[in-house]
Amino acid sequence: MRLYALAQAAQERFEILFIYKECTSNLIKKLHSEGFATQKITTPLQHDELVSLHASAVFIDDYYLTACEWKTIANIAWFVVALDDEINTDVLLADLVINPAPDTNLSEYKKRAPTAAFCFGPQFTYLRREFSSCSFIPLQSRDIILLTLGGTDSKSLALPLCKALLALPNKFKIQLLLGKVHQDQEKLEQLQAQFPDFCIVCNPRSVAKHMMQAGLAISAAGGTLGELASLGVPTLALVTVDNQLPTLLSANAESWYRAIDFRHFEAADETSQHNIQLLKTMTEMVQDLWRDNCSRLYMSEHARQLVDSRGCQRVIDKLSDCLEMSFKSK
Repeated sequence: MRLYALAQAAQERFEILFIYKECTSNLIKKLHSEGFATQKITTPLQHDELVSLHASAVFIDDYYLTACEWKTIANIAWFVVALDDEINTDVLLADLVINPAPDTNLSEYKKRAPTAAFCFGPQFTYLRREFSSCSFIPLQSRDIILLTLGGTDSKSLALPLCKALLALPNKFKIQLLLGKVHQDQEKLEQLQAQFPDFCIVCNPRSVAKHMMQAGLAISAAGGTLGELASLGVPTLALVTVDNQLPTLLSANAESWYRAIDFRHFEAADETSQHNIQLLKTMTEMVQDLWRDNCSRLYMSEHARQLVDSRGCQRVIDKLSDCLEMSFKSK
């Protein structure tokens, strides 16, 4: 989906081809509906097959490429753009590196990719076109608490979070936003049948429209934070994996979002004192923020100042400049 957002920004200047080893049928269908071509390629990557694509630049969003595959790519006369999240410290054989996270460590990246150009910080947030076309709703008119936990919810947080929120004495309208059918779908649907103020939305046509209705969000601390920020949604960010730790430690952590360390939450153990305490902390923060309209309004306004809808366009502008400089130097 990050590549999809970049492709939307690039399609007026470049011919776009999505290449993949594996991809869900739903996503391929979505790409085709936007007019993008797709092509399945060989595993492991083959030099001659890649050369036959006749590409000028390649955007890579894949943490499963081997060192040999990276070298195969580096030996082709492509301009290589890497989407990175600081998951590891491996050398990056890239000409341009993108990381929209706040407080990205430039000096460390220069060690990993000494000759690369960089697009760092929230001003390069990956936002699809729907986020710029969504009509703004003032925060005081938004009456929903939104839960959005990424494409897979790998820690199975949806069910325990929903149950904890629904157990609170003060009632909210709660909406769970899913990218696909959840591993706990049956139990979540039972909650939906039991609580009239709780609803599940699965793979909507426009994610942005649902986010825009939220007066507060509980979100995994990944790329979704940037999407929520662009719409001015105050957010409680759940850090679920190690590479999201900068979100917890960032200077922004008490501005447009608040963060909780959920890396050691185990959904399978409902009686764990650690789990119980985390859920208690989360629900207390939700209640405090929902009551504090002034704090939420400040968070909303600060978020919209940090993240606008032009992040992908800035990346494509940077790519165009780099390609032009490369052409002139030849």
